[in-house]
Formats: sequence, structure tokens, C-alpha cells
Amino acid sequence: MANPTTSMTTGEFAKAAGLPAAAVSKLIREGKLRAKKEGKCWMIAANQLEAKAVREWGEAAKPAKRKKAATPAAPGKAKKPAKAPAARSAAPADPMPAATKAHDEPEPAVAPAPVLPPAERTFTVAEFAAMTYLTEKGVAEWLKTGRLQGKQIDGGKWVVFESNLQVPDISRLVRK
Repeated sequence: MANPTTSMTTGEFAKAAGLPAAAVSKLIREGKLRAKKEGKCWMIAANQLEAKAVREWGEAAKPAKRKKAATPAAPGKAKKPAKAPAARSAAPADPMPAATKAHDEPEPAVAPAPVLPPAERTFTVAEFAAMTYLTEKGVAEWLKTGRLQGKQIDGGKWVVFESNLQVPDISRLVRK
């Protein structure tokens, strides 16, 4: 136990009390611990380690110990055995060879792509950005990731299909 005449910083007090430093600062702010501000630091008397708030906080912070012992199964109920990892067979389970698969990446959770009519109206990236709450950079990123449907025209510039405005995730971004 520390000498009651000595003072400690919040970090030192927290270590001695077994509390987080943030908890000590909170107790000081709430007035549950007496402390003096000396320069930039709060100084707490060592006798505050026996304060009621510290004891209560310490008791509340201790989690109840859980027993992790296996409980026996009730009579008549058999425990299910743990599933063993499936062994790989020599023959592939997938009838499609790996060389014909496009890629194994999961598809992003995006609204369904709009069905494109043969001669659909298109907008430039700047025009589409002006019509929505997206920036030009945002429109370009969404086109590249497939969130917006469009095509690249001569010179590598993108055009955005009008049907994107009917997709719920995009229609909510249209300026009124």
C-alpha cells in the first residue's frame, strides 16, 4: 500500500487500483474521486485507493467466472460428433474445369444490372455527376467496379447508360 501522503498521477493511480486510466479520469470528472490539477496532470492522493467509488468500480469490472467444463449429455440424447473436414478426392467435384471458370471472387452485393435496350440514351461522366449527388470521380469509380452500367467510347472515355437512373440504389441519388 502506498503512503497516504503521496500523490499519484491518473496512470499511476489506475495501475495501483487495477482500473483503466480512462475510468479514473471519469471518476474524477464525476467528483467521485478527489484530485488536484497540477500543471497538465491530475494528482490523486494515495488514500483515495480506498474510496467507495474505486471499490465499486473494481467490483463491477470483475466478470463472473464461467465454468467451461463440458456438461454431460442428458440421458437419451447423444452428442453429435464434430464434423471432420471433407477429404479431397482425386476426381474434381466440379464438372467445369478450372481453366474455363472466369474467376472465383465473390460478386459484390450490388443492385441488379439494368436491362439495356438496343439504342439507350447515354450521359458523359460529368453530365451524370451533375444529375446526381455523385462526384465525377465517384461516377468513374462506380463504372470501373460495375456498380454503374456504361461503356468506354473512343479515347477511353466513359458514358453512363440512362437505365442506371431506374436502379433503386442510384435513383435515390438523383438531384430533384
